[in-house]
Amino acid sequence: MSVLRLARAAVARAARRPRWGIAAAVTVAALMLAAGAFAYFTSTGSGTGSATVGSPSAWTVTPATATGGPLYPGSGTVTIPYTVANASTGHQELTSVTSAVASSGGNVTQAGVPVTGCLATWFATTTTAPTSPGALPQDLAGGASATGGSVAVTMTDAGVSQNLCQGVKPDITISAS
Repeated sequence: MSVLRLARAAVARAARRPRWGIAAAVTVAALMLAAGAFAYFTSTGSGTGSATVGSPSAWTVTPATATGGPLYPGSGTVTIPYTVANASTGHQELTSVTSAVASSGGNVTQAGVPVTGCLATWFATTTTAPTSPGALPQDLAGGASATGGSVAVTMTDAGVSQNLCQGVKPDITISAS
């Protein structure tokens, strides 16, 4: 029997009784309706979401204007300051910076073009790591930069004519990882 029918029956019985019975019947009917109105089921549930983890971005290495020089066989040093920037939006750890004289077929390159007869082995680079914001390794926030690094370039005396290197500006590759 439904709650509504029980309530109607209680009201009808109360109508046949004295006044206190009517009040009691109405109260009982109201409580029964209220109990019915607050009935509910319980249940559980779950869902699955996902989070995407980003990937590292390549470091941006920006050389500044070279100072010192000129280079001669066995003397002179050119210093190239550089900055390493985190192109990512997240933190990345800068662990090392290396440098090398760019070459093609054993010859140095200048502006990406090989200079025939000017051997890359006649040049040496020495890399000084960035010092700011601190020593390597550095945890760089997204968009942050490491500064204070430099590359020293020298030319060795090979004991042979190195005339084909006169006036050449060898490309120096600076790599960060």
